[in-house]
Amino acid sequence: MTFLRPQAALLALCATLAAQQDLATLVDQLGSTDHGQRSQAYNELVRKRDVAVVPLLGKRITTFPLAGQQFGVYLLQQQPIDATRTLYEKLTNADAAFLRAAAAAQLARNGDRSKLPILQKAITKATAEERSYVLNCVWSIEDPGVASALRTYLDAPGNAGFVVSVLQHLRPSEKPRSPDTERAVLALLANPDLAIRAAALAWLAGGPGDAHAKELATVLRATPERLWQILFLFEADRKLDPDLLDAIGTAMAKATAKHQISQITTILRAQNADFAVTALRSLLTHTNEEVRKGALEALATIPGGLDQPTLVRMLTDSAPEQQLVAAATLRRMDDVSGLATVIALAGKKGNHLAETARVLGGFRCDDAVPPLLTLLDDGDANVRQTAWQNLQTQWRDLFPYRRFDFATSGYDPQSASRSAGLATLRSWWDARKTKR
Repeated sequence: MTFLRPQAALLALCATLAAQQDLATLVDQLGSTDHGQRSQAYNELVRKRDVAVVPLLGKRITTFPLAGQQFGVYLLQQQPIDATRTLYEKLTNADAAFLRAAAAAQLARNGDRSKLPILQKAITKATAEERSYVLNCVWSIEDPGVASALRTYLDAPGNAGFVVSVLQHLRPSEKPRSPDTERAVLALLANPDLAIRAAALAWLAGGPGDAHAKELATVLRATPERLWQILFLFEADRKLDPDLLDAIGTAMAKATAKHQISQITTILRAQNADFAVTALRSLLTHTNEEVRKGALEALATIPGGLDQPTLVRMLTDSAPEQQLVAAATLRRMDDVSGLATVIALAGKKGNHLAETARVLGGFRCDDAVPPLLTLLDDGDANVRQTAWQNLQTQWRDLFPYRRFDFATSGYDPQSASRSAGLATLRSWWDARKTKR
């Protein structure tokens, strides 16, 4: 057995006490009314991921403001259930309905279904301010009683974003759809808030007869930006009215980000792949570069979405990001005609260089190596890192029997001193390529 000397033991004890004090201070800051301080404390506690935070939260979480309670719940969810179960049991009797709901939901997710009645009651007792927080803690709970409790939130919906969240929570547990939810959604059609009515119409879309499709199509044509709020209420297994589908396709032109194109493509492909291709192709000349790139990438995932002649044209008459997608897509079609374009792009400054390095790595040929070596000395660390990763993959493919020890090459993409490592890499490449 090893014993610490008295001085060392004292230093270790002091360090432990300091760490505990640091945790306690951060937990206290979760109760701050200052959003910045509260968020900073939460982020630091996430980074530490110390199980010692559990008893500290047990002492303070009930005194926090609602936002601080939510942070506390998130921190508890990151710890093993064996370390948090006792605290969850205690919180099922908390005054705050949100804490009761969060605790009961986590215990139910971990096998204690006896807590579902507590969860149901907490859902219905939550204040208007607590309701959105409660929604965030009932994920993956599929229970008729919980669904019934959540359905009461549609009686006084508040805003459209909240309605969408409630319906998204209800949908997984309602297969087939609940007649009670349908009645609650139909009642929302009388709401004076157009955004709430649009959410209700989206949930009803594709139902028998789809009596409301024309109305939603009219709404989307008048306010196409509303599509992104209600998008996830459409279901792939419900056939949409052609007029509504056309309105959705037209509304795509109001997209502002690449991820929106990916989201809508999932819906359109399930409805009509040919229609999806037509709608996406119309975005290839969109004024927003992100949208153009999103449409191109989406088309590349649809069989026949991009034909070879179109891709070849794009190698010369489109933006760098689109040229890269075109070249990568052609390569997957066993057409390497885009390599020259990618090599040329590697020599031009711009925000495209990291993606250029990634695309170069896919070609697996000698001609792609020199530009990758050049990018290893780019001024952007992200470009260097991407080039480094792809060079390693490429050399392992090109020289399966000639191993190069990358770890001892002396090159580090994050280091300011890269010349020696680069010289080693270039020397190895020059020696090997002359023997091929």
